[in-house]
Amino acid sequence: MKYVLKADEMKMCDQNTIKRVGLPSMVLMERAALAVCEEIAATEQKMDKALVVAGVGNNGGDGLAAGRLLALQGVQVTFYMAGSPEKMSEETKKQVFILKNLGISIQSKLDDAEYDMVVDALFGIGLSREVQGDYAEIIQKINRYRQQGAFICSVDIPSGICADTGEILGCGVQADLTVTFGFIKRGHLLYPGKKYTGMLKVKDIGIPKEAFFGKKPQAFCYESQDIPMILPVRALDGNKGTFGKVILIAGSRDMSGACLLCAKAVLRAGAGMVKIITPACNREIVQIALPEAMLYTFEETPCREKLWEAFSWADVAVAGPGMGTDENARMLMEYVLEQNRIPTVIDADGLNLLAAHKELEKHAENGAGKNLILTPHPGELGRLLKTGKEEYRREREQLVLKLAGKFGCTVAAKDAATLVAQAGRKEIYINTSGNDGMAAAGSGDVLAGIIGGLLAQGMKAFEAACAGVYLHGAAGNKAAEWMGHYGMTATDIIDAFAKITNITVGKEQVKN
Repeated sequence: MKYVLKADEMKMCDQNTIKRVGLPSMVLMERAALAVCEEIAATEQKMDKALVVAGVGNNGGDGLAAGRLLALQGVQVTFYMAGSPEKMSEETKKQVFILKNLGISIQSKLDDAEYDMVVDALFGIGLSREVQGDYAEIIQKINRYRQQGAFICSVDIPSGICADTGEILGCGVQADLTVTFGFIKRGHLLYPGKKYTGMLKVKDIGIPKEAFFGKKPQAFCYESQDIPMILPVRALDGNKGTFGKVILIAGSRDMSGACLLCAKAVLRAGAGMVKIITPACNREIVQIALPEAMLYTFEETPCREKLWEAFSWADVAVAGPGMGTDENARMLMEYVLEQNRIPTVIDADGLNLLAAHKELEKHAENGAGKNLILTPHPGELGRLLKTGKEEYRREREQLVLKLAGKFGCTVAAKDAATLVAQAGRKEIYINTSGNDGMAAAGSGDVLAGIIGGLLAQGMKAFEAACAGVYLHGAAGNKAAEWMGHYGMTATDIIDAFAKITNITVGKEQVKN
């Protein structure tokens, strides 16, 4: 697990390291510069001729120091500085002084020469307003250098990208490599910032976790090495009841695939049993495709007594994939929300029903929410909150928190970088796994099933949602290795899930 910081959290760490821990700021700057040079060297890119584009803040000082180290290694480095000298930070003034003592001049105009590499140190994480005028022209010129073949390395974050939201503030540098210091910033993970970041390297320059001094960052992410820790431990003497029973309300006429994908994912995630509630038209298809599943099918209208028996049996419910939005579906969702005894994942059509019917919304608001995990994609989230695309683009995190608060529930807001939040909880999870090949029919059904399967094994809602989202993306990455991004299907993600969880968890062995 790694923290993901906002700009003010990182600035607090910097200041605490300098003032309270006692590590001088110039030491941090020199270590940052060395880290940049190390990562540039590791790319094995040609760098006979390099350009450093620096601003007047400390980010510019990092860039000047990195350029100096490159020059001392024999690289032909051109230095350019933008901004008013009167606004130069003290540390950056020292870097300029060092360069002058070495006989290295700094240009005040960008030339049209060709470079093998450009070090972007124009703006750091403190940028909060739109880039305009001369600065916008500089960023555009850096991007033109890239079009001409230059490799772009951004220092800390690509210039023009908001460190807190990933938003492009007018225009942004398209980096091939970004070297950041201490901790990941949100703008590195949230789109479109993630696309502009390129390959991200996080370097230790001496800022300790103790520099938080008790003020824990609000966001975190998982990495591949966290998989053994986020999976529920398998008891060697367990049985199918031990690992949980999931009731799945899914599927409708001509929509049997959604319930099959979701049910397979429930079992693949480790749940002991799954029982599918679906119209009778899906019975034969499900029995043939998934003989492991139990069934309750209905011809016309679901029997409430049968529903009561099913929910009394289950430890967890998953509702929505492919269930449609007709009157039967609405009645089923009403029952799901009324029972509210067991943890429940609501996805797809379940979310659309919740958004369309006031009485369902009231059920969720009046007590059901504490047991709910909602998994909306952007359109579904907008329908639940009655908001548009532009508001989603500008205020995504706030909207996810608002939805969690509205129903008192956990929300896994699906997107290229999925966010997970829970009502009353300060932490927010930002997902780092997955790829564009997962943007395929049924992928969301698989995620709902994975989360349901984890819940069945005793995980709490927030932890199950975070783990489910990461594991779903990790399985997507494994599937991409087999099938490529163009040919991947939701079934491939389910198959790949077995590979990423075929690992040792604590003292117990998991083999799916």
